[in-house]
Amino acid sequence: MNTTLLAQVDIDELPPEVVDSLPDDIVQQLKDGVLDAIPEDIVDSLPSAVQDKIPEGLLEAASSNPTFTKVLLVIGVIAVIGFIFGVVKSAIKWMIYSAIVGVAAWYFFFQQ
Repeated sequence: MNTTLLAQVDIDELPPEVVDSLPDDIVQQLKDGVLDAIPEDIVDSLPSAVQDKIPEGLLEAASSNPTFTKVLLVIGVIAVIGFIFGVVKSAIKWMIYSAIVGVAAWYFFFQQ
């Protein structure tokens, strides 16, 4: 977690209307150093007048860590490929099993 942003912008230096608009747990987490930026969904829920008063250093965005975003994208693509491979593999197994049962049924049917 990047703590340099907290050193640059202290929660006590924020305007009181910004601190009052934030949920209590977010304010506490910012004070404790658990969060180094205000989550994007919290910022979106604030009025635009309050959003403009938040310093850029405390805004969290998806592009704030492009390497992490790329890693998540790669993991997501691999997961989708794995899912599709698993479904296809399962379908092929079922077709082979059904073919064996069908051939056995025809074989025993014509033996009588």
